[in-house]
Amino acid sequence: MRQMSYNKIIWLTIILVLLSTLVFAQQKSRVEVIFAKTLEGNTKSAFGSLTKLIGSVQLKQGSTIMFCDSALLYDDSNMLEAFSNVKIISNDTITIIGEYLKYNGNTKKALIEKNVVLTDPSITLNTQQLDYDLSQSYGYYGQEGTIVNKQQTILNSQMGYYYAQRKEFFFKKKVSVINPEYTMYSDTLMYNTLTKISYFYGPTIINSKSDKIICENGWYNTAKEQAQFSKNAVLISEKKVLKADSLYYDGKMKLGRAFRNVDLFDSIQDIRLLGDFGENNGRTKRSYVTKNPCAIKLMDKKDSMFLYADTLFLYQRDKKQKQHFEAYHSAKIYKNDMQAVCDSLVYMQDDSVLWLFKSPIMWTGDNQITADTIKFFINNSKLDSFYLLNNSFSTSKVKGLHYNQVKGRNMKGYFDSSAIKFIKVFGNGQSIYYAKEDSVNYIGINVIDCSEMEFYFENKEIKKTVFITKPDATMYPLDEQKPELLRLKGFKWYEKLRPKRTLKNQISNFYNKN
Repeated sequence: MRQMSYNKIIWLTIILVLLSTLVFAQQKSRVEVIFAKTLEGNTKSAFGSLTKLIGSVQLKQGSTIMFCDSALLYDDSNMLEAFSNVKIISNDTITIIGEYLKYNGNTKKALIEKNVVLTDPSITLNTQQLDYDLSQSYGYYGQEGTIVNKQQTILNSQMGYYYAQRKEFFFKKKVSVINPEYTMYSDTLMYNTLTKISYFYGPTIINSKSDKIICENGWYNTAKEQAQFSKNAVLISEKKVLKADSLYYDGKMKLGRAFRNVDLFDSIQDIRLLGDFGENNGRTKRSYVTKNPCAIKLMDKKDSMFLYADTLFLYQRDKKQKQHFEAYHSAKIYKNDMQAVCDSLVYMQDDSVLWLFKSPIMWTGDNQITADTIKFFINNSKLDSFYLLNNSFSTSKVKGLHYNQVKGRNMKGYFDSSAIKFIKVFGNGQSIYYAKEDSVNYIGINVIDCSEMEFYFENKEIKKTVFITKPDATMYPLDEQKPELLRLKGFKWYEKLRPKRTLKNQISNFYNKN
């Protein structure tokens, strides 16, 4: 047992000696003098023995070579001060120049001051003071610094860290990146010179020739012009403003994608699209929003049109055309004076026409209008007129189960203060309307067949009827026919489908929340 303990002690002693010898050897790695025109040694100073070197001085430590006009080498502490035309070459890759150098040979840490320039194969750094660790290939500047890469991208900041082995820069305070294609401003930025990717961790603004991006977190590939932005992300492009929790952007493709709490505002058409996913394609001039999308179209200062559908589109076919707006599947519209539902719709800003397709239903005041297709004309942001194509039907409730009804192949109508003022029927005209004796009492029910006819309204009621062709008309006493029998073929009352004010409130709440 004693022999085993003794052997352990011997081996432990050997290991400790080797470790201390290794540490001692590392500490004693000396700064060597290669050349100097004048050398003055054995001078005493407060820091011990001092050697003065003057004229074309060259020094070396390991793979690091240093040049200067003059130097003070502190032999006891392995320290060096170098003056004028200072140059450091490390591992044949990093070059640092300046006017003053303070160097610790034991820690291999250098302080370079005045007109400092660091270069490696990919970048050039300019600053007035640089702390550089040659053993770790790590640098720091606390004064303003400027970096230029091979692509002529210029990076400025008040503070910066450079990790040469990883080719990474970390910038702080008033960071700017200037490139012929874009400019970037940030509070905190990390940049990799190999991948050309910038990572930002504070308020950031990126400007390109046609776009502006604002965010507080994300990354940007400066070579591919691809980026991901989050936290209060905003993309401004050609009079469109896209906001979301997260944005993806491809500058070369002019493609932006938005995720969650999407808000796309088009100032050209005064349309705001909301949803949980959106895309804006700058090349095709086409944008869309889906996943619980809704839209707000400003009609005038007092009123807006609110719209919900499965998917909302905004696009421009060519430069001469104004933008068009489309909604697909289960579309619902709410406006104070008009509501509608349909499968799909298109709003064409060129001629201010709103098309409703596939089983459209429109309500204005007490009137319900249906057809295969409904075409609205908008003038000065107000409903001006409409055109009903195929299977046209206009219905208004009189009281109880009594309804005024007008039916025909096609119809054309005009609005006055958002109330129907006139309707003309083209082909296969039929009508059932309740004729009034005065403002309260009815005199009977008119049932008319007439190919073409016109109806004039006043105070939301039929005031005058004109028959273009010979009518087949019958007047029934008010109580002679059961109201449920007084129905034109195809009659349906869709009041339960009519969008209520709650749709407007839901959209407004969504917008205010974001």
